[in-house]
Amino acid sequence: MRHVLGLLAAFLVLAPAQAQSSPARIGIGLDALVIPVRAGDVDPGLGLGIRGRAALPINTDLSAAAGLGISASLAGSAALSLTPQASLIVTLPKGGNYVLGGFGAFLPLSGGGGGPTFHGGFGTTIPLSETSIYFEINPGIVVGSDRITVVVPGRVGAIF
Repeated sequence: MRHVLGLLAAFLVLAPAQAQSSPARIGIGLDALVIPVRAGDVDPGLGLGIRGRAALPINTDLSAAAGLGISASLAGSAALSLTPQASLIVTLPKGGNYVLGGFGAFLPLSGGGGGPTFHGGFGTTIPLSETSIYFEINPGIVVGSDRITVVVPGRVGAIF
């Protein structure tokens, strides 16, 4: 765990590479979190919420990012959950596509369950004049106390 926290701290204090041309980017969007089946501590269902992310370019192909989402379950209890993440984002050569992967947590604010997460996904951006629209699917696993659970977030938003 100490190594994970050290890696997260390193992502947050990385200085931009001198050869890069773009500044840090901020994104905000809508988050739809699907948990397909119960497997351990996390209840299945759909959650809707918001997510923010800050990305710091390391070079033209690679960025380090930290994000936080909050979503409400659409099940009867409407439980809130937080989903912090640290990711590396690799921009692909054609068409504004990218892949990302990293670690984080799924933290229900009531009830039980949750735990550390590992994620990997892909997305695409549509550039506008001074901002971009993004679409992203970022499946991951939640490591619970006795089992793992698959979570599948779908996201849409704007990058500034």
